[in-house]
Amino acid sequence: GLRGVSPEDSNPNPMSNIYQEWSLEQDRLLYENRKKSLPKLASMLGRGLRGVKTRMEKLTDVNSAAYERLFVGNRSNNNDLVDDDDPEQKGSRLTPVKEVLRRIRWDGTLLQNDFTVQYYDRVEESIDEATFDAPNNSVSGNEDLFVFAIPEHRIVSVKYKQQIVWDKDQRVDRVFGSMKGNGETIDVVIENYADWKKEKDEQDHINRQRQAEVAFRIKTMLGKERFDVLKDTSVSLQHPSGSLMATDELITQYIKTALNIFRDARSVDIDDKNVEDSKVKQQMDVESLYILSELVALLPDDLLRERILLKIESHVERLEGRKPNQTTTVTSQDLPELNEDDLSEKFVRGSGAGGQKINKTANRVILVHIPTQLRVECQDTRSLQQNRKIARKRLRLKLDEFINGEKSRTGLKGAKVASKKAKTKAKNRARQRKK
Repeated sequence: GLRGVSPEDSNPNPMSNIYQEWSLEQDRLLYENRKKSLPKLASMLGRGLRGVKTRMEKLTDVNSAAYERLFVGNRSNNNDLVDDDDPEQKGSRLTPVKEVLRRIRWDGTLLQNDFTVQYYDRVEESIDEATFDAPNNSVSGNEDLFVFAIPEHRIVSVKYKQQIVWDKDQRVDRVFGSMKGNGETIDVVIENYADWKKEKDEQDHINRQRQAEVAFRIKTMLGKERFDVLKDTSVSLQHPSGSLMATDELITQYIKTALNIFRDARSVDIDDKNVEDSKVKQQMDVESLYILSELVALLPDDLLRERILLKIESHVERLEGRKPNQTTTVTSQDLPELNEDDLSEKFVRGSGAGGQKINKTANRVILVHIPTQLRVECQDTRSLQQNRKIARKRLRLKLDEFINGEKSRTGLKGAKVASKKAKTKAKNRARQRKK
């Protein structure tokens, strides 16, 4: 575990590396999500970019101590991890989720309201959660419970209270004990839940301690005045004047300001004669950006945290002369999440040619994002709830375009279409010249 940090414990060198011990649970989480992008992993784990990158290299090196601890050291606690290269584990069969749901429904020893189901919402393109005993009010058919009305392929996981007991992607089944459940059944989960919850709470406490330690060490590197300036800049980025959404320009300016603060701290300890070489200066800037990512990874706003980490990674790539995403996993850009407090929503009667009661019910949705004044409408279906979901998806696409511009999902799609058209025109011109 981590211990408390006092000024006497700290390294006086302001550019010293920050190292925090990796727990086994963090290693498991990192390995299970290894296909996600580096900034997303750093945001998820609350750790800097370099630390996550280095740890992943160790977890995928069969000769490293980290790999041995994860897969060999304590098999009784690590048997729910699957090595993708093991064909025997790959071939195992996961108990279908419908069997899991039927067990929960008809097993008299289980309380249905202790379970929740996570499922993919194809309209919002997000993972939603439903209580097991929620009535079915939206999906056609004869099922009275919503979780049984959801198509099986859209269910991603099942939880007992806070603990996952069935997960499609991770191949975990702790209801019947198949796959990475390794024989652990739901009665064992319930019996040991108090111990599991205690361990989880202890890990949360360790994470809070680690956050305090990271902040203290960066403060020691920069000095109190510089750290306060950096902290105030971070706060202003979370609540920019005139808007609740930081633009790309604000994030870029934040990184430049932070770099200048680190350079100022560096100049106090290092003779400028030793850093005349531009490559040395660039390497020091890279070090500073990696340290900054340690602090950014602790920001409370999930979306802002990941956006800044993406910018930092891009800045590091330019300084190191690497092509974008040369060493990190490439994933499609996630759409920004909506804060319901930032939305203004109205329901009005539909307009149009009529028919199907389109102009008899108030099922037309007008949705406004207050910070940016982006506006969308939807009356695509007769269902008010479906129209609300579709409107939110459209607003997220608009917000993505507002924030990321050409790098947004819409922008990238448009660029791809334009490129395809240009290639087609070039081919047609080539054919005409041959004729």
